[in-house]
Formats: sequence, C-alpha cells, structure tokens
Amino acid sequence: MAHDPLSPAEALRTRTGAVLATVSLLVLVYSLLIVGRVLFGVVVVLALSVGPYISYRLFAALDALADGAQRIADAREREAERGSRFGSVSERAESPADRVTERERER
Repeated sequence: MAHDPLSPAEALRTRTGAVLATVSLLVLVYSLLIVGRVLFGVVVVLALSVGPYISYRLFAALDALADGAQRIADAREREAERGSRFGSVSERAESPADRVTERERER
C-alpha cells in the first residue's frame, strides 16, 4: 500500500518539522537583525523548510509510482498465468454448455 504524504501543516506538527521551522525562523531573524541581509535569510529559510518538504513529496510520489507499476506487473503476471493454464479460446475443447447455447440458437 502506498504511503500517504503529509500536508505542510501536518509536517510542521512532527518533531523534525518543528525543529526545521524553529531553525529557519532563527536564521531569518539573525539575517535580518544582525547581518542585515534579507536575501541570505530568505535563501536559507527556503533551503531549510521548502527543500526537505519538496524532497519528501518527490520521494512519496516516486514510491506511489513504483507501487502502481508493481501492481500492474502483478496483474499482468496473473493474466498470463490464467491464459497459460486455460489455454486460448481456439485451443480449448467445446464445453457442453456451449453446445446447448448453439442448439438454442438454432431453434
């Protein structure tokens, strides 16, 4: 079963999300008040908060794709096994039920 990725609000409620949010906020305050460089703070905040979340969502999407491909492969394998077990329609012998329906059609 595929993993359901967290929303941004849910990610902030986790321990890792709370730590990254706190560090991002401290870096932003530091860059604004002490260093005086707004762009530096914005870049670091984006790298610390948005970067890991985007990576997390990307890996969750790749996991879902791999899970879907595996389910498709399993379904095709089951169909191939059924086809080899029962043979094709032209190879199998005609069943009595098929003959009855043909007789009914003639009437």
